[in-house]
Amino acid sequence: ESEGMSPPALLLLLALCGGASAQFFQFQQGGINLEDLMGGAFGGGGGGGHHGGGGRGGYEELPQEEEEEEVDLYERLGIQPEATDREIKSAYRKLSVQLHPDKNPDGSTLGRFREVTEAYEILADKERRVLYDFGGIGAARKGAQEQEGGGSPFDMFFGGGGGREQSNRGRNTEIDLPVTLEDLYMGNEKSATIKRRIVCRNCKKKPNVPRCQGCGACPKEKKMVHRRAGPGMIVQQEVMVESKEKCKREEKSLKATIEKGMPDSEQITFKYESEQKPGQIPGDVVFKLKPVAHKFFKRSRETLSMKMAIPLRAALLGFETSFTHLDGHTVTIKRSGVTKPGQSIRIKGEGMPKHGVSSEFGDLVITFTVDFPPTLDAELAAGLEQLLPPAGPSDIRIG
Repeated sequence: ESEGMSPPALLLLLALCGGASAQFFQFQQGGINLEDLMGGAFGGGGGGGHHGGGGRGGYEELPQEEEEEEVDLYERLGIQPEATDREIKSAYRKLSVQLHPDKNPDGSTLGRFREVTEAYEILADKERRVLYDFGGIGAARKGAQEQEGGGSPFDMFFGGGGGREQSNRGRNTEIDLPVTLEDLYMGNEKSATIKRRIVCRNCKKKPNVPRCQGCGACPKEKKMVHRRAGPGMIVQQEVMVESKEKCKREEKSLKATIEKGMPDSEQITFKYESEQKPGQIPGDVVFKLKPVAHKFFKRSRETLSMKMAIPLRAALLGFETSFTHLDGHTVTIKRSGVTKPGQSIRIKGEGMPKHGVSSEFGDLVITFTVDFPPTLDAELAAGLEQLLPPAGPSDIRIG
């Protein structure tokens, strides 16, 4: 039955709908009864269900790979995990000068120099720093290998390839950010405070460090383990295990830059700032601009519009008026002759700034309404009859 295959190992992948999403079995020698797998090992009926060492339907835990030693790259550089890019660079420059082999020809600082250099190379690279923060030193080192091979550091974390899986990526957090029309016209900075869970980096062995105070248990983690599921059969299975890392809640203020002329539906993304979980790349925090209605102006892309009510006299004889624009400058309107109800005028360059070219502006459209007097006294009515031409049935039109 296995003619043409090498006898040491045959691989069989079983996707089980009712149990684990996928199980990988390695047959070291001989065959295996599928009924035992479906009925015994996975509770599909038939066979015993005890969880002893080598009995039918049970699992025997095998020794797992030893965890990689905890390495604190921030400690190597003498900085805090929240350090900025500038602080990382400054700390590295200072230490590299002190520890450089040229200044220490006896080689006493060579090991320390290499450690500092590795710390800087990882923390100065945004993607590798994220990998280190949430996957450990092993993930960061593997990320470097991916880069050397022409890929992204995240390829190893997400499985690589064009259709990379996102199971190791946390969910994005979307937040509506209220903005006024003035914000969008002139530009502004808006702050929003978020509450999130963070991983206390490198606090497993140093719980008394000030930054580790207040850290508690993290959510359970997904982990691949090897188990013996029967004679000559090793199972690689994904399980939920208690996390050895520490977590805590924190408040963080994010500052969003509102650029002049930004579209109403614009999104501002803060990479990797969402909820944190050990062994998982955090999702993003996405601010979605939510414009607040203005008292006078309405916006449609780069065009502003407004309504202006004028009295009957101004509609017939003309008028001059002014109003204050969104940034405080004065706009003057002067009209002569008749202004009809519902008539609109367009003023070039008084609309919204064009996003990305803030020196250019759209137009402002003003639509007029005419306020008629509620009543006319006899004397005014007589005067109007003398001033206005008579109106007969032919002057009244329908449609």
